[in-house]
Amino acid sequence: MDERTPAVRRQLTVGVCVFTALALLGAVLGVLWWALAPDRAEGVALGGGEVFTGTDEALFAGEGAFVLVTALTGLVTGYVVYMLQFLLAERRAQDLRLACLAAGFLGSAVGALLTWQVGTALDAPLHAALQEADRGETVTVGLQLRATAFLVAWPFVFVLQYGLLDAVSLLRRDQPGLPGRPAAPSAETASDTP
Repeated sequence: MDERTPAVRRQLTVGVCVFTALALLGAVLGVLWWALAPDRAEGVALGGGEVFTGTDEALFAGEGAFVLVTALTGLVTGYVVYMLQFLLAERRAQDLRLACLAAGFLGSAVGALLTWQVGTALDAPLHAALQEADRGETVTVGLQLRATAFLVAWPFVFVLQYGLLDAVSLLRRDQPGLPGRPAAPSAETASDTP
């Protein structure tokens, strides 16, 4: 058996856990976005599910709430994932930075998509009412994200925060898991020493 197999298996396990946690967090954030978004915009139905809202501030505020929620989550998750990999790498003297960065990026991208889908799905009755509205009828517009470029806020801030912490660790020369750096003593070995 190749001696690298347990190390690769551990990187995959940690990566899958990070990816899953961030993706599931996205579903929870969808509910938070839906709850934090301000009053829904009013618009005039154009028929066929189309609506004219003009420059209604509530529409832009809903998208702004999405960006704030996901960008703050990127900041927090970038910090938490880096610190967790730091502790795990220090315990086993294995570099987990790339595995956690890749899994965190993919997990936050999927999480942002889930935030969008769950948040808009919670306003399904408003979307259905818009589909059934007659042309010229005033309707309340359900939560939506027209500027899909905002989906990159969470992954972008995650990578930025993670990279910043790694740069600080590089400057301090305390990156765990690198070849030639001793592993941190475990509780068992620390109690054996006089």
